Amino acid sequence: MMREKMPLLMRAKIFLPFDAVKGLRQALKIKEYEVEAVQKGTLDEEEAKVISANLSSLVGGEYCQARYFETGHYYFVEGETKLVYDEGYLLVGEKKILLKDLFGLRILRRQ
Repeated sequence: MMREKMPLLMRAKIFLPFDAVKGLRQALKIKEYEVEAVQKGTLDEEEAKVISANLSSLVGGEYCQARYFETGHYYFVEGETKLVYDEGYLLVGEKKILLKDLFGLRILRRQ
């Protein structure tokens, strides 16, 4: 007696990654993110001067790269900029960065 062949879709499921505990991978990623978190450092004087000079030369629409601190991590973002000085932030692309969290600013292209 010949056994029926298993449908291809069912056979493919056998080789899918096995996740014995639902949500384990996501929980591990969250924990890894938390473990890699660092304390916010202090801005050195030289970099503070560069940031200050670049901020004062912005007229709006420049394409910049910014380095900023948020939730225990440093990030980079690039995009067109808009300085909202009265409210204390710099908009780089869609990212709103508080000036106190800005750790680097490079103007890559002027309007």
